[in-house]
Amino acid sequence: MTKNIRIAILACFFISGFMKAQTPTWADDIAPILYNNCTSCHHTGGVAPNSLMTYNDAYNFRFMIKAYVESGYMPPWPPDPNYRHLAFERVISNSDKAKISSWALNNGPQGNTANAPTPPTYTNNSTQLSSVDFSAKMQDYVVNTSSDLYRCFVINTNFAQDMFASEIEVKPGDPSIVHHVLVFEDTTATIKTKDSSDVGAGYTSFFGTGSSDSKLVGEWVPGTAPIKFPTNMGVRLRKNTRIVLQIHYPAGTFLKLDSTRINIKFAPSSPREVFLAPILSESNITNGPFTIPANTVKTFKQQYTNTYPVPFTILSTAPHMHLIGKKYKVYGVSTTNDTLPIININNWDFKWQGVYSFRSPLKIDPGMKIFGETEYDNTSSNPNNPNSPPQQISYGESTTEEMMQTYFAFLLYQPGDENIIVDNSPIVGIKDNLKNEVVKSVQLYNVFPNPGKSVSKLSYYSPSEMPAKAKIISMEGKIMKDWPVTMHSGFGEISFNVEGMAKGQYFISIETKGYTKTKTFLINE
Repeated sequence: MTKNIRIAILACFFISGFMKAQTPTWADDIAPILYNNCTSCHHTGGVAPNSLMTYNDAYNFRFMIKAYVESGYMPPWPPDPNYRHLAFERVISNSDKAKISSWALNNGPQGNTANAPTPPTYTNNSTQLSSVDFSAKMQDYVVNTSSDLYRCFVINTNFAQDMFASEIEVKPGDPSIVHHVLVFEDTTATIKTKDSSDVGAGYTSFFGTGSSDSKLVGEWVPGTAPIKFPTNMGVRLRKNTRIVLQIHYPAGTFLKLDSTRINIKFAPSSPREVFLAPILSESNITNGPFTIPANTVKTFKQQYTNTYPVPFTILSTAPHMHLIGKKYKVYGVSTTNDTLPIININNWDFKWQGVYSFRSPLKIDPGMKIFGETEYDNTSSNPNNPNSPPQQISYGESTTEEMMQTYFAFLLYQPGDENIIVDNSPIVGIKDNLKNEVVKSVQLYNVFPNPGKSVSKLSYYSPSEMPAKAKIISMEGKIMKDWPVTMHSGFGEISFNVEGMAKGQYFISIETKGYTKTKTFLINE
């Protein structure tokens, strides 16, 4: 054997061994990905089929996992992260996708099981709340329906005074049959009368609870985390109020037992009150009527204007459509024509609608307009169309009808709200989109901290990468500092040092080739 042949053989063995050593294993690489992104739904008794809790589970479905993750179908995250990054995004990085692909293609090695993380626990006895101050279960109910059923279940609280819920968790008794849950509070006897007059646990009510006093305080859909408001915030639960769980059970649910539970943590005394309401709804559609004829694709627009003389803060948003919905985009436009991207869902999926918190709260100034743009596909080419052949569809709460609403959790603004950090985890696997259908120019948002002491930051959105000049200008018009900056595409921040500058109000100006925009900020010492 020649020397060159021996070297070639050794090289092959070395490369083969190196590649084998680099192959991801379930214990070291795949289990952490699945536990963090998939098993909250894919576990025994979960809302999704095919448990992925064990090595054998994952191995048996390895090629399905690979295909769904590579296509972006799983894990479900309908909002477009290129439009706005939201809190706790379920987005798998490209490196994790590559691990899954390599693991599946290399016959899914198990690895050293001692290295595997502890599997998460999913039971109705566990909780994701930091603590539980109130816990109650609805009366057991056997669901037996051939059509969509909206059933309301009343729970007494016996609160001696008004309380504020800072965290709310809904635990479906049978996740396989609970489509979604709306949580209301109501102090009237109306719901008690309705409950007493309906045979069995709860009462049927399609349009809300049937009581004008009912106030929405929370909701749950599959795959969503519990509602957790920032420190010292909460939704009001009135003295002696009753909790009403309106649960949607889908058509074709027969002889299934449900016993959904609600857990609540209270805020400290005198917190800031949070409100939940559909700021965008069918009532402010600007190109109605809200009817989608058969065999048509139709778009609608909504507009809401903040007519209050004070700003408010929005913490989260929840768009809502039904089966023929395809797209839902929400954005704001200020009185100075700055555009505020809020949420964009390009591929609506009725099965995966959620409540989406912002990484930091958003400020809505007086006069700001909030727009909604939707698209509905009522053709036979839409596989989710409930009718064959297609039929005209109008507004209604039944799944086979349609809705166009966007709920917001909001409260009166206080200085510094936009600086609250809800989620500061790294944004992974995403490169901001260079083309945005709404934002056509540079948008300036918040200066934080404001007032500042040493280093402040200006947040912005730019539709593309571009050179610019930043200037700090005094109230008298004197340029205190100026320097070149590069505006990167998408969301970004510009840091600037204000140390040593006199106390007072200043402007920071950003000049690009086509635009000059300015924001005010304060230095307090």
